[in-house]
Amino acid sequence: MQTRRIVYFEEGGAEHTDALIDIVREAALELGVKKIVVASTSGDSAVRVAEKLAGTGIAIVAVGHQSGFPVAGQRFKGENVERLRGLGADVCLGTDVLTNSIRQRERLGSSPLSIITQMLSTLKMKVNVEVVLKATDDGFLAPGERVISLAGSHAGLDTAIVFEAQESAKILDLKMGEIIAIPLSREKSDAEYMRRRAAQAAPQ
Repeated sequence: MQTRRIVYFEEGGAEHTDALIDIVREAALELGVKKIVVASTSGDSAVRVAEKLAGTGIAIVAVGHQSGFPVAGQRFKGENVERLRGLGADVCLGTDVLTNSIRQRERLGSSPLSIITQMLSTLKMKVNVEVVLKATDDGFLAPGERVISLAGSHAGLDTAIVFEAQESAKILDLKMGEIIAIPLSREKSDAEYMRRRAAQAAPQ
């Protein structure tokens, strides 16, 4: 039997980013995990992780959205790509293998993958899983490699989960390990995100 600590944040949000990085640094060193994947839309959170973990020997893979989501262009900042590479981190901007299944559901109907995606969204682990699949598909992770996946509640970082990496074509073989940290609720951050989306969609 093993006993490990799980950190629960009362509410998800970007304000937990620095605390989460410190928690993950300790966990990675304890578990012997040598790679961390970071979900990061603009690259700001990934840069923060790479800066705070510099010198630990832990490799960082920053994973952003594919180009064109949710608006035309690439939202990952060019200056963050350069900063991350300067810190020895990798940047992955491949296809959003799970998010695309939800985007096309109304046009194409439900699929096994969209059902899996909905379930992972319900568990608040969809992004953590997706960035591991993307990074493995792009060759930054090897199938079976242990990795810590970091994600947040629409901004920053508040969730960390250990996985054994797998390609998206073998998603059913993906293995989850320890939950290191996770919010108990994302109600406030979800509501704020929906308000922002509604404001962006409103006629100007």
